[in-house]
Amino acid sequence: MGETLTERDLKTRGRNLFGGAAHIFLSEALLVPVGLLTAAYLSRRFGPEGYGLLTLAFAPVVLLESNVATALSRPAIKLVGGAADGEWEGLGAAVLRLYVLTGCALSFALLLAAAPLSRLMSEPALANYLRVLALDVPVFCAAQAHRNIIVGLGRFRQRALASAARWTTRLLLVVVFVYSTGSPAGALWGTVCASLAELAVCRLYVRPALFARSTYPLRSLCGYALPLVASALCLSLHGRLDLLMLKSLGASASGAGVYGVAQNLALLPTLFSYAFAPALLSTLARALREGDDEGALALARLALRAVVLLLPVAAMTAGAAPELVGLIFGREFVESGALLRPLIFGSLALLVVSVAASVLAAAGRERWTLHVAWPTLACAALGHALVIPSAGARGAAAVTALTACACALLSLALVWRAWRVAPHARTFASSAAVAACAYALTAYVPAFGLLLALKLACACAFSAAALALLGEFGARRSLRPLPA
Repeated sequence: MGETLTERDLKTRGRNLFGGAAHIFLSEALLVPVGLLTAAYLSRRFGPEGYGLLTLAFAPVVLLESNVATALSRPAIKLVGGAADGEWEGLGAAVLRLYVLTGCALSFALLLAAAPLSRLMSEPALANYLRVLALDVPVFCAAQAHRNIIVGLGRFRQRALASAARWTTRLLLVVVFVYSTGSPAGALWGTVCASLAELAVCRLYVRPALFARSTYPLRSLCGYALPLVASALCLSLHGRLDLLMLKSLGASASGAGVYGVAQNLALLPTLFSYAFAPALLSTLARALREGDDEGALALARLALRAVVLLLPVAAMTAGAAPELVGLIFGREFVESGALLRPLIFGSLALLVVSVAASVLAAAGRERWTLHVAWPTLACAALGHALVIPSAGARGAAAVTALTACACALLSLALVWRAWRVAPHARTFASSAAVAACAYALTAYVPAFGLLLALKLACACAFSAAALALLGEFGARRSLRPLPA
């Protein structure tokens, strides 16, 4: 064990962790305005049917790419973060090679599956859309390899700049291609070119060799990554299974578009996981490499507590869901508001799962994540098959949220078993009480246009002040371990 951790030590370490995560989050948070502007532009340009086709085209591609991003990121970040100074080059070459080979294989699989998927969804145009997006997969994978190496080295600001380049160029290119072609396919080509731009920016910061001989065997990396890849595959599929099953069980393209809008608005906790979980894993890996076990435990407890304190943000989003949908997407998508309410809580639950998985990976318990992930996927598939025929989109959203919450509770139990780390019961109670007030404020006080932004700002200010008065922003509580 390292020397005793003081409150000042924890604040310093926590400031470095949350500061790095904040840089990444702010860059990833560009997806919110960029994504919403893009979605609003495309939905108004092509209507529910055209936007629904784009949503269906992106669903399997996002599933494949997010699997690579979340599954391979944890072993890559931990290995690079735990490597001694000057020894990361060999690991970086192995990571890049694994990403590129995986991306090429997934691209080939998507090309083969394009026609069958279009027939399954009864949408002939979907096949060509999927073939275009197949070109994006290997480029995206190569960019992700560079991003994870950068995070493993602790260069969080450089990682943030790469993400910022992707999202800003994506909006510009999608608008340019759509305006030039007048076709929804322009959005697909804009996405491919945005991945190329991100890869170019990443190569400015790190340049792992693709073809040079690596000192770290690729077979060893694959063996280490396999359980994390499998668990991430299950959880990523869980996040898109509702839309895919909803469409395959008879929903129209317009209905898929309405559901896709709700999914897009529920992205905020997912964005935080993209920023926070990698930074946490990198910080924990470097702390353990230095022999600071006590610091790693305190940081893990602080991270879990921070996620629980996001509950009021999900609550105020749920409360203002109908107004948010109407403001951004228009009255054609008003039904998405009812779907957003359960989906935002399910998204927050998956953030808990992501943070817990990072803690388990740092603790050397990466195989445990698979024990939670596959039962969650199986239960979700069974639930959708039973509920969607009678309850439709609302039933799909409810099943997604409930299975995600169950997965979060099981993940917290595994973290407790591995490290005896968990948020305090008082933190749960405080966050839940503030969340109930935030929901009431946003749900029962009507507001439109600029008044909606003011209402949400007031709800955020109230929640932050209430949690501060309850003492939830101090580091001292994270220093006190729970009784074994």
